Amino acid sequence: MSKTKVLLVGYGYWGPNLARNLNQNSNVEFTGILEIDQDLHAKISTDYPEIRIFNNIDDIGDDHDAAIVSTPATTHFSIGYKLLEKGLHVLIEKPLATNIDDCQKLIKISEEKQLKLMVGHTYLYNSSVIKIKEIIDSGEIGNLLTIHSERLNLGQIRQDINVMWNLAPHDFSIISYLAGSYPINVNASGNDFIKKGMHDIVYIHLEFENNITGFVHNSWLHPLKSRKVIVVGSEGMIVFDDTQVDNQVTIYEKGVDWDKITKSEKGKNSRFEIIDGDFYSPKIQAQEPLSTEIQAFVDWIQFDRKPISDSKNGLEIVKVLQRAQEGLVG
Repeated sequence: MSKTKVLLVGYGYWGPNLARNLNQNSNVEFTGILEIDQDLHAKISTDYPEIRIFNNIDDIGDDHDAAIVSTPATTHFSIGYKLLEKGLHVLIEKPLATNIDDCQKLIKISEEKQLKLMVGHTYLYNSSVIKIKEIIDSGEIGNLLTIHSERLNLGQIRQDINVMWNLAPHDFSIISYLAGSYPINVNASGNDFIKKGMHDIVYIHLEFENNITGFVHNSWLHPLKSRKVIVVGSEGMIVFDDTQVDNQVTIYEKGVDWDKITKSEKGKNSRFEIIDGDFYSPKIQAQEPLSTEIQAFVDWIQFDRKPISDSKNGLEIVKVLQRAQEGLVG
């Protein structure tokens, strides 16, 4: 099968990572980079001397099958829509768009033109997250009770979107994937210390069916970098620490013996017995999630294998974001 010709749109913060993976993918012909910032053209030429550089979306020509959009979130809709109008399959970095209506418009035109529209929920292609899902589904930690996800650091402070729209798409996509459904209730609170109306700290409470709860904490004002997901089951617990190079996932034989009650010495009070057993880190084959995500996009185009982060997944996560945003401003 011939290679898929892919154009990259945007070479700012995340673009170089995408470019590297596109360049290394044997199933991709990396056909060019669209970057309106002239100051970045010299860097592009240094990194990829033979790559074509485009200044305007109207000048990209017809020599592309697909495009990956890595631009500020507020531009995702307008750029994605124009690329779909041109007949290209499109992968848009998270979030798919910054409101539900725009997501639905993108989905509508992609379906009308029979084009693939995918969103970059990269953690859904992370080997550690996939392993945690396997452990949950196996019943090893019993019934799923709650999932806590935190994404904290001092910066990187954005001007176009708040901390939730910047970071929480990761958390919402991970939690929904692990829970096996999307939340039925969303509540959010936060503060806008740096810039009025632009929240830099948020706390979100998610409620799912089967009495599963989720908690998300995002902050640009935190002294330490933290990227953690904590899963609590009725018979065990899991911690995923994405800041660790090795042993990112640890399974703990911790919990509460729901049936056994320990009596106090006087016999008047009682308490549930705590289970504090062993722990271990499963062997997980390391691979770059971004590489897996791009290959999933290519496989969808070439073989019609729908990825987990299709446009409907992108829409559902934006629905959660918009409901949480209403809580922040409400």
